[in-house]
Amino acid sequence: MKKSLLAFAVLGAFAGVASAQTSVTVYGSFDGGLRNVTNVNAAGNSRLTMGSAGTYNSNRLGFRGVEDLGGGNNAHFVLENGFNSGTGAQVGDLFGRQAFVGLGGKWGSLDFGRQYTIAFKVTAAYDPFAYKYTTIAPAVASTAGVRFNNDIQYTGTFGPLTARAEYAVGEVAGNTSVGSAQAVGLSYNAGPLSLGAAYTERDIATNPLTPTTGFDNKHFTVGGAFKLGNSLKFSAGYVHQKQATTTIDTETKWSWIGAAYDFTPALQATYAFYQTKVEATPTLNGRKDMHMIGATYALSKRTNFYAEMDYSKLYGASRIGTAPTIQNDQTGISVGINHTF
Repeated sequence: MKKSLLAFAVLGAFAGVASAQTSVTVYGSFDGGLRNVTNVNAAGNSRLTMGSAGTYNSNRLGFRGVEDLGGGNNAHFVLENGFNSGTGAQVGDLFGRQAFVGLGGKWGSLDFGRQYTIAFKVTAAYDPFAYKYTTIAPAVASTAGVRFNNDIQYTGTFGPLTARAEYAVGEVAGNTSVGSAQAVGLSYNAGPLSLGAAYTERDIATNPLTPTTGFDNKHFTVGGAFKLGNSLKFSAGYVHQKQATTTIDTETKWSWIGAAYDFTPALQATYAFYQTKVEATPTLNGRKDMHMIGATYALSKRTNFYAEMDYSKLYGASRIGTAPTIQNDQTGISVGINHTF
């Protein structure tokens, strides 16, 4: 009996050490607001909505864990779920936002699972709105798929340079290329200057009837940001993507410039101009020019009010509807509150 008690005491002591070296954090973001958009159809009607996956900041509930393995190394994981703030419904798969596990240390980090693409991570440094209003501003849509499934990704930071490489497994029987992706990226951050570039190649099965046949997608992004003092930041970016298909090859170009200014520690305003060009055939060519201006007011470190207005001018195939009721422009207004935890 005494030996059993002693054994339990020893095990309890070791369990205490293990728990002290392991941490799991619950985190998230909850966004609630209203958005009104004009000319949403050929009739020119407007639409007012509240239910969304997050207007200013994407709604999420996540779990982040880190275990100290000693010698400066660690094991870590992230599981992250999205949800609709208007209905409470789950958005996508249970952990469709992120689900990966990996090892890290001074040498970098090697991660396996569903995770943000290298293009997404590199572009984050020079999007004027820093990936806010993700369903409105086109910077997120330009990032080579946002996330990859079955992704093996390496990240290493050495002084001001961060190098990235990834390979996503396609999992198609008899063909290791279809559905796969590979990318490399490099970022530079020193003082007021941030620069980045990334190149991605994918083999996309564009026809669901023949999922074993893939088509090349080549994606490149480059950009940078510069801070003047503690209050003003300028950003600019460019993305070029080519998509092959059985009939028409499509070429899409995104470009933007913008500036953000902190009037006070609580009040910030941002302006950006985004342009999206799609080139295929004379009848499929289109262009969208978007002006966005937004402001946030922080009630605390975790809660802020936001307001945003955007105006888009549409050309060619980007226009809404069919002649003669085709719409050439759209105006959107968003207001709400965002809380992070």
